[in-house]
Amino acid sequence: MMSEPDVPAGGGWEGMDLAGIWEASRDILHAQLTAIERAVVAGIERRLDLDDQRAAGREAHKLAGSLGTFGFENGSRLARTLELALAPDRLLDPAQALALSRVVLDLQVETDRPLATQPPTAVPSPAGALGPALLVVDGHLDRARRMVEAAAAQGVRASFVSTLAAAGARVGSAPPEVVVVDSLAGGEEEVAAFLAEMAGCQPPVATLVMVGHAGVDERVNAARLGAQVVLEKPVSPDSVIQAALRLLVRGRDSATVLVLEDDPTFLVQVREVLEAQGIAVRSLDDSQDLWAALEAIDPDLLLLDNDMPGVYGVSLCGAIRGDERWARLPVVFLSGSGSPEGVRTLFAAGADDFVPKPVLAENLVTRVVNRIERTRVQTERPDVDLATGLQTSRTFTQDATRLLGLARHDDRPAVLVLIELDPPRPAAIAAFGRVLRQSAAAEDAVGTWSDGRVAALLYGVSAVEAKDRLGRIVQAARAAEGDAPSRALVGLAASLDHASDLRALGVAAERAVERARGARGTAIEIHESGGQSPTDVVDVLLVDDDEALGTLVVHALSGRGWRVRWLRDGAEAMELLENPTFLARAVLLDVGLPGLDGLSVLRRLGQGGRLEATRVVMLTVRANEGEVLEALELGAFDHVAKPFSLSVLMHRVRRAVDG
Repeated sequence: MMSEPDVPAGGGWEGMDLAGIWEASRDILHAQLTAIERAVVAGIERRLDLDDQRAAGREAHKLAGSLGTFGFENGSRLARTLELALAPDRLLDPAQALALSRVVLDLQVETDRPLATQPPTAVPSPAGALGPALLVVDGHLDRARRMVEAAAAQGVRASFVSTLAAAGARVGSAPPEVVVVDSLAGGEEEVAAFLAEMAGCQPPVATLVMVGHAGVDERVNAARLGAQVVLEKPVSPDSVIQAALRLLVRGRDSATVLVLEDDPTFLVQVREVLEAQGIAVRSLDDSQDLWAALEAIDPDLLLLDNDMPGVYGVSLCGAIRGDERWARLPVVFLSGSGSPEGVRTLFAAGADDFVPKPVLAENLVTRVVNRIERTRVQTERPDVDLATGLQTSRTFTQDATRLLGLARHDDRPAVLVLIELDPPRPAAIAAFGRVLRQSAAAEDAVGTWSDGRVAALLYGVSAVEAKDRLGRIVQAARAAEGDAPSRALVGLAASLDHASDLRALGVAAERAVERARGARGTAIEIHESGGQSPTDVVDVLLVDDDEALGTLVVHALSGRGWRVRWLRDGAEAMELLENPTFLARAVLLDVGLPGLDGLSVLRRLGQGGRLEATRVVMLTVRANEGEVLEALELGAFDHVAKPFSLSVLMHRVRRAVDG
């Protein structure tokens, strides 16, 4: 029977800060270092066997990740040196072991140092600022207070007032950079006047407006009055603050450009031109380090010299476009060849723009700034699938999750609908999407699911009522297709039949689609509550056998309100993930695991069709390009290299959990 290792019980790690966890982890880290030291001594004395050497290499692997995450960069580097030396399938000779003993001694000195605690990463405040960076205007005091607390957790100064009049007085004495306004904080004319006042400030104050129903008219009206972002209630404090942070960052011109260029003279010119516009410039002269640099810097744009010796920029751009993590990163080429065929080749490889050499400063600035701004705007707008006119899966997931929360609050039923078409012709998908949109009630969500399927979340109806409605929709859509209509396979899952969680609901609807696939012709299947469905749902399953690092990550995740489970063995994790009653929204999966390695776990999850409902983020010290590509090809949602920043990891987890 499987054990159930879970989040450490209260009274242990609960409430500890980073320094406290470091002190509590020292025994674990010292035990790992002792195991390495014993192997090295055995190597000097010619009594080391290969199994013990490999075990010591695994301990060094864990230390490299743990020490880097705690901020001991030199210690992480030393542990990485030990790991690489202990990894080969041949025994250390005494001379090699003696050399490693010096590395072990240096590492012991590193682990005996106290933790150098750092203040939380924060959005920097402008010089001379007197007031808060963020002002919340909301008559719902508890909600306003929670938004201020969420901002503080991100290192952002914030305060709140309950009326627009109080907000006007506060802005007059100490203008914030962003104001969050509840549309009910005043009358319609009062809100309009306040937004106009914010737009007229010098510099203008960015505004985010929360409205009750964000239809087209409401969005257009709010934008016309000067709002940069419109959010529909109910919305979580974290979501509001994340949107406000994007406005803060955009307003401070904190974009970063990574330049791949081997000419130092030209690089100086590019740096001077862009940094004069408030754009940070990071440079790289070797394409072999590009993926590591992308991971470390997370740039807003890549400036790629197509004329570097030994580098074929077109192939490099194609590889970037094939990597899910960086597929949307803007890429601007620099090239001395401006022939029509050459330019066409660059754009065919995925380039966003092209700047000819010799570079004119004004031309470079215009193209870089415009491309960064357009990408940011596209990122912040609700996505629409151009082929069907439906919401993309990401936007649909957000709306459907909100509707499920409302249904749970109002004690009303809700049904998730998945429609798979065979064959999946674009015209057929568009026809189903159009008919579904026209027949949906105002409170329903309609969009796309994975693999070209159409999805809907029907609010306030039972599964039987939904099946009846879908029968009419299928008939209308097939008629709209004309000759040789596609076969429609429809799966329904009702929220009252099992956990009201969109991922769990999706798994159930997927199983109903599978049953429909076994029928002849068009079929509509309802997931039966008596069948197996996820009843044990967690936000994050951590699979990592490093005790110190695992404890730190679990503490960080649970401290942010996520439901977490922690396993140390790959085979045990695979057994749990294959259990139909268990569902993890996201899995943090270490590559080097006992029992079954992480890539094998990922491969089996993909073969079992479980990556539809669970997103996997791979964790490893050995983050070489081949391993990253293999993980992504196997279906990993993301890849994080150890040692990692906790804030970066939390951001990646949020993307995986929230979709």
